[in-house]
Amino acid sequence: EGKIIPVNPKYKKVLGLKCFPSLTAVDEAGLPIDMVAILLGKNNVLPVMKEAAAIGVKAAWAFAAGFGETGAEGKELEKKLRKLCIDNDMLFLGPNCVGYLNPNDKTGAYSAPVPKEIKSGNIGMVTQSGYLGLAVANNSRGLGFGLICTTGNEVVIDAIDCMDYMLNDERIDVILAFIEQFRRPGKLIEITQKAKEKEKPIVLIKVGKSAIAQRATITHTGALAGSDDVQDALFKKLGIIRVYDFDEMFETAELLSKVKYKMPKGKNVFALTLSGGVIGLIGDLSDSLNINFPPWSEEGKVKLRGILPDFSSIANPLDAWGSGRIEKTYLSCLQAAAEQKQADIVLVVQDVPGGMSQRQVDQYKVVANAAVEVAKKTEKPVIMLNNQSSSFKEEIRDIAETGNVPLLQGTREGLLAVNNLISYAEFLRKPVPVFTVKHNESARKMLPEGDMVLTELESKKLLAQYDISVTKEHLCRSRDETLEKAEEFGYPLVMKLISKEIQHKTEAGVVKLNIKNAAEAGQAYDEVIRNAIAYNPNAIVQGVLCYRMIEEPVAEAIVGVYSDPYFGPAVVFGLGGILVEIFKDRALLIPPIGREEARRAVDSTKGSKLLYGFRGKPKGDIEALIDVILKVGEMTLDLAGKIDTLDINPLFILPEGKGVIAVDALVSVKRNIGRR
Repeated sequence: EGKIIPVNPKYKKVLGLKCFPSLTAVDEAGLPIDMVAILLGKNNVLPVMKEAAAIGVKAAWAFAAGFGETGAEGKELEKKLRKLCIDNDMLFLGPNCVGYLNPNDKTGAYSAPVPKEIKSGNIGMVTQSGYLGLAVANNSRGLGFGLICTTGNEVVIDAIDCMDYMLNDERIDVILAFIEQFRRPGKLIEITQKAKEKEKPIVLIKVGKSAIAQRATITHTGALAGSDDVQDALFKKLGIIRVYDFDEMFETAELLSKVKYKMPKGKNVFALTLSGGVIGLIGDLSDSLNINFPPWSEEGKVKLRGILPDFSSIANPLDAWGSGRIEKTYLSCLQAAAEQKQADIVLVVQDVPGGMSQRQVDQYKVVANAAVEVAKKTEKPVIMLNNQSSSFKEEIRDIAETGNVPLLQGTREGLLAVNNLISYAEFLRKPVPVFTVKHNESARKMLPEGDMVLTELESKKLLAQYDISVTKEHLCRSRDETLEKAEEFGYPLVMKLISKEIQHKTEAGVVKLNIKNAAEAGQAYDEVIRNAIAYNPNAIVQGVLCYRMIEEPVAEAIVGVYSDPYFGPAVVFGLGGILVEIFKDRALLIPPIGREEARRAVDSTKGSKLLYGFRGKPKGDIEALIDVILKVGEMTLDLAGKIDTLDINPLFILPEGKGVIAVDALVSVKRNIGRR
């Protein structure tokens, strides 16, 4: 809707509308221009934009491909386009995108036929892929969209700008996004804070897991983390709901768009079905999800016994078929479920496919009407789930739609949507922690200029600046000094070569353990030096690090830092020595890190059993372990943009009350890494 002005020197009229030979001619005719939609080849985009800038146009969109995605020449064209827009304060969408649709206002600039049946609504969608923008606009799911934006090459406006705009649109409650690359991670973090304040969920498909180059790293932490895993941890921290296909995205959107003012208070679901077989399917598919089906209370069981026949099994999920006269019993059963004090969500599991006979439609209308009736009376979300994802019977769909009851399709996709709702509601309930980062100037001065890997000795000194316990040690520069320190420290002793050119010490044979006396100490010193020369004749030997062996720990851990080139640092934690490297049994935390967050991360690993008195061993000092995770998080923020990777490996966890100690450490320093 609105005034449309064709511009093309070849025509006098287009589709009955007066056609102008140029933008200048439009301006000279006194016609205001809100936006220019450019449907010309790439070589004509910049000249038209220059003309638009000259007459004061502030917004434009270009469909054309052939820009930065094609190589150096296209990238240069994009630079000129961007500079022109910035210099003239112009917004520009694209190029290489299909534009946008605004069904709420019936406006848009869009290079494909718009489906007449597209519904307006409270869902916004942004995608960097034009093709997927078409797929969303053309979907038959029946979702109501307020705005669909495709952003293409994002020369000026990017996906995050569009998400920010949707956050400010009071008519949009849910934001969907399909992203290949976030160009401004810092801006993403900023808008998610606004999203939480406004309680507007962001549902994201982020692709490119296999395409993101995994950088080689000298520490183990980089191999344990991985860019996509860091992004995933950051999305969870920010409350972004990550999904992995459009089926899950659409069902999650349908659910969130309908229950904005009925967020669940927990993960307890009471479900009703008309089939015992479906109960098994629901149980299997929800087993790995954050969904709980608690038993009925005694009061609830008594109520159901008065409704259902004696042979009915009272369980959750509940088979509410009874004797088949659901028109007399179903509503009462559903109301009983909603009245359960421990119920956070009421789930109506009912197939409503399009191919049903009218008699069956009439029967299943009873279920839909009951769902609507109960939803009106309870503050708990009432959700309908169709086990098939092929179609809905329109009559039943209309009942749910009119009653604002979300009707999900597909058992797997529907349960994933419920799981996403529970996780998002949990995120909203969590208070935003307040953190103060203490700037440690002494630690900053210890970092060298330029890229470098610190030695174990230097790395441990850096850790000590943040009150992380390290071994009491001495760098010995001669055989005699080694023997002297061995007597001072006492036996058994550990000896390690220190050289910037030999970082993987075990491979080089320059680590000696369990040295029991002076004779063994002298022999170990000679072997370490000899092996170092054999391994790398050009290595500069700084000395041999000596310290007394630590008593046998309850468990070994790795605590490290990995800095993603786009999203910044993540703290990596895992238990079990080399097992954590083999099985990747680890947790990722995005700083700043709260104490309970760190505790949950520790407990989430399979190896955490080692800390709780496993097979007669004493309980480990879990609180001291959490302290180290928090201190590493603090150090990461304090030295942001400087530390590339960090390894505390192993971190010995001693019996409860005796603390933890960093036995080995390695820090890789790089300048200006991590764009968060």
